Amino acid sequence: MRLAQEKLQAEISNEVNNARNEIQQATLNNISQEIHDNVGQLLSLTKMQLNLIEASEVKDNNLISEAKDNISKAMTDLRDLAKGMSSDRIQLLGLYDSVSQEAVRINKVGRLQVQVSSKGNNKEPEHKKQLVVFRVIQECFQNILKHAQANHVLVSFTYLPDSFEVVIKDDGVGFDYQPGSPSSEGLGLMNIFNRIHLVGGEVTLNSAPGVGTSVHIKVPF
Repeated sequence: MRLAQEKLQAEISNEVNNARNEIQQATLNNISQEIHDNVGQLLSLTKMQLNLIEASEVKDNNLISEAKDNISKAMTDLRDLAKGMSSDRIQLLGLYDSVSQEAVRINKVGRLQVQVSSKGNNKEPEHKKQLVVFRVIQECFQNILKHAQANHVLVSFTYLPDSFEVVIKDDGVGFDYQPGSPSSEGLGLMNIFNRIHLVGGEVTLNSAPGVGTSVHIKVPF
């Protein structure tokens, strides 16, 4: 019995470390992309505006104002990115706020709109569960971006006395989900199930062609 408990604790510890490393890698990838796509474009535009101002014989107050606004936006984006670089941000912010911050990042890109809501008294689980659940939610977001062709995603947290639930629901194309079938396992969904089961939780997935996909996660405190 003791050996089984030690083995389970070792598996959980290993999974938590994997989740932490994957979150850090995903965060660095996101930061790199945002610096290139958002901050880089703002600064390039500002440089063009400054060149026009320099070449103009007449002072253009509107152009100067636009250049100042773009610099302010770039500084705000860099501050937001700096906050996201902290490896302890989930411990500092908590699971709900970390997911909300992730939604803001995705919404900025414009391909997908993510809405996060909560019901009940917000109570955060222990840190290792937060890490694993956050990584699973990140994984769901990536699957939606890659495969779902969705426009909207709703993420709802429900806090119960002894557990919390998270539902990630998209309005994408959906797929023919058959539990245990090779085609379903091939989507990387088994990784989501295994991770949540390892921290004592449950996962229910519902999907069908044309009706989108929902992932229901329930984890005890």
